[in-house]
Amino acid sequence: MNKITTHTAISLATNQAFFLFVAAYVICTLGFIHYHGLSDRFSIFMYIKPATLQFIPVGMIFYAIYTFHIMIKIRPKNLFLHMFFQLKSSMTSYVFIRGILTYLAICIFLSTMTSFKFLIPEINPFSWDLALDNFDRKLHGGYAPWEILQPFLGQPIITRFIDMIYASWFIAMLTVLVWFIFLSKNEILRKRFLLSYLMAWTVNGTILAFIFSSVGPAFFENIYPAINNPYHGLMAYLNVANSNYPLLALEAQQLLWGWHSSGAVGAGGGISSMPSMHISIATLILFVCWRTNRVAFRLFGAIFLLLILLGSVHLGWHYAIDGYLSIISTALIWKISAYLVSDSNCQHNKLIDKTDVCSPC
Repeated sequence: MNKITTHTAISLATNQAFFLFVAAYVICTLGFIHYHGLSDRFSIFMYIKPATLQFIPVGMIFYAIYTFHIMIKIRPKNLFLHMFFQLKSSMTSYVFIRGILTYLAICIFLSTMTSFKFLIPEINPFSWDLALDNFDRKLHGGYAPWEILQPFLGQPIITRFIDMIYASWFIAMLTVLVWFIFLSKNEILRKRFLLSYLMAWTVNGTILAFIFSSVGPAFFENIYPAINNPYHGLMAYLNVANSNYPLLALEAQQLLWGWHSSGAVGAGGGISSMPSMHISIATLILFVCWRTNRVAFRLFGAIFLLLILLGSVHLGWHYAIDGYLSIISTALIWKISAYLVSDSNCQHNKLIDKTDVCSPC
């Protein structure tokens, strides 16, 4: 118990920026929601169960890969006993304790963010869609971006492929999160990604989402029934494609609208178009891949971001400008995080040097 207590104290001390950021975000957001008399619909533990159910299989995959590595490289006489003692030792290690604390903090953070996201239209009603659509057209020579993409992507089999890639965003995000929460040995990159992750959801997913309150092309007709829907053609095509190959995007859109209509709150819910968090997180993944200096990872990051950007428009989730702003703002966040992490890492090294805990760097 003393070992766990020591590792807990060191984890909190060496990751102050991360945990203080989460605490400040929760307090400020809860205060803002309480000010508007909506605190009864705030849930701080919304993500604990669903996130755990998602993290477990991803963690098992990593553990299976590690077991295979032990089998090939170390070749212990008794693999079962070797892995058992490895697991037992890791459960009380500094890295694991720090990971559990980080995981719980992220769950609380995302629960707070989602609670706020659901309440955006009640505090600041959706009103930016017409302006965003108009800006999109001016930026793309008078055409809506989906109209430009349709001749190239407007085949059901292609749409199905893009839909699958877009849905894989959750898997990619979870994989990167598990890596940086529990496995990464690059302390600076770990801190930088996790802090950027929080800042992206705060700036893009909270502040800008509140200011530019909007629903996106998929829900345009629902919010503005008196206006001719410029995305009727896109949604009509997606429904035709869905009859050939069931699209996860349309299923998710129906679920989100159902939650919005009933006033229900659930993990992963809330409607917000501007800016795009899919693009924001995909941009962070690209930056991480770029830091590896491996061509394969760099290509993956770039192609993944491009396909998510195309999918966000083609599947009716976002205006193109939503993605463009996300890329710019996330790049600025990534740049700022470098300065914040460089200072905190000096404190980290000093604290680690004063203890018997081995630095994971």
